[in-house]
Amino acid sequence: MRLSNESYFSLNFIARKARLNKKGETAIVLRITMNGQRTEIYTNRYIAPDNWNAAKGQSKGKTKKDLELNRYLDTIRTKICEIHNQLVLQDEMITPDVLKRAFLGKMEKPMMLREAFRSVNKKMRDKFERGDVVEATVLRWERCEKYLGEFLVLNQGCDDIPMKKLTSGMVDDFEHFLRVRKQCANNAAVKYIRFLKNVVRVGLANKWIEDDPFIGKRYVRTKSEREHLTEEELQKIMNLDLKDFPRLDLVRDTFVFCCFCGLAFIDISTLTRDQIVTDDNGEMWIRKSRQKTGEVSTIPLLDIPRKIAEKYREHPKTVEKNVVIPVISNQRMNSYLDEVAAKAGVKKHLTTHIARHTFATMSLNNHVPIESIQKMLGHSDISTTLIYARMLDKTVSEDMEKMRAKFDTMPVEIKPLPEPPTTFTPEPLPKRGRPRKYN
Repeated sequence: MRLSNESYFSLNFIARKARLNKKGETAIVLRITMNGQRTEIYTNRYIAPDNWNAAKGQSKGKTKKDLELNRYLDTIRTKICEIHNQLVLQDEMITPDVLKRAFLGKMEKPMMLREAFRSVNKKMRDKFERGDVVEATVLRWERCEKYLGEFLVLNQGCDDIPMKKLTSGMVDDFEHFLRVRKQCANNAAVKYIRFLKNVVRVGLANKWIEDDPFIGKRYVRTKSEREHLTEEELQKIMNLDLKDFPRLDLVRDTFVFCCFCGLAFIDISTLTRDQIVTDDNGEMWIRKSRQKTGEVSTIPLLDIPRKIAEKYREHPKTVEKNVVIPVISNQRMNSYLDEVAAKAGVKKHLTTHIARHTFATMSLNNHVPIESIQKMLGHSDISTTLIYARMLDKTVSEDMEKMRAKFDTMPVEIKPLPEPPTTFTPEPLPKRGRPRKYN
């Protein structure tokens, strides 16, 4: 039976006068009564029977010892009331025995949901320190725990709850919170929900939670299309006259720079002057470790991004921060890119990451080996490069032009099948016995 805030229980201190110790004193016990049930807790305190006030449940004496005894009994009463209130707030089942066990320290403190999440996050951080995962993964886990805290404040009125109170409905509400309040795309929302699911699995293994709130739930990631710009679309953006729109001019230049070097947003925003080097042949290169993976990207600096870098050399923010381009926030940049696309007549939703896809696709279209693209993009696995870079039919067709020109004009006669096709029955092979052995 679950008790409400109006649940009645009584606390009475009783002196057991029938049992006296060698000093002639009786033991004091606390009797807890609730809904017809009761239990008793020994206080480890004793008093002379004649000095006990049964009506008030305390000592009648005025000595220092008597006053200290009464204060001790009041402390016990207050502690029991605090335990009761806490259990009510946690919607726990409350009985006299439950209160007794909690008072005696025999009731385990429930594992809190965010506390469990933070313990998993700490292990992920340890994996990062060992080099097993990248920092971006750790940051996503920590961001999910932060989002969970915001959700609990909004949905439950508190920043954390006992793990066993997590229900299937709350999981659905958290998913809705991610998609609506945090405006997460499907794959991002699915990733965060799976993080929570992993924490729940840890809780089930440690018996912090009894019922799995994810039973019967499936979360499927959608296959994302690697959108990119064609060379014609990129040319339209480059040809825009944005001198009257300084904010769009900066965004366009940053986007074009990434289209010709393949840097992700976090990497272009932290690209410094000393990361652009000149080799012995006078060629300029970008040499920078990727923020996401730690892999070093080695990218030749073409003329277009070189001119963009030169354009912002004396910009106050580039001088102050020692960066190549004064990049604004990713959110603002993606918002302004829509304006740039509209002015250029490009009917695609531009993001900073499309620039990276565009670089990979243009490199393939211009016959750059896939291994070189892998090095420039800073991928540790070439399979990742194949995902990012889409080889178009146009590229394949162009690559086959030489073979087509050579073999399409070759005089070759392909003889047709005879009418009707010739058929024959093969003769059976002679049987071969085992050779005899002669002594």
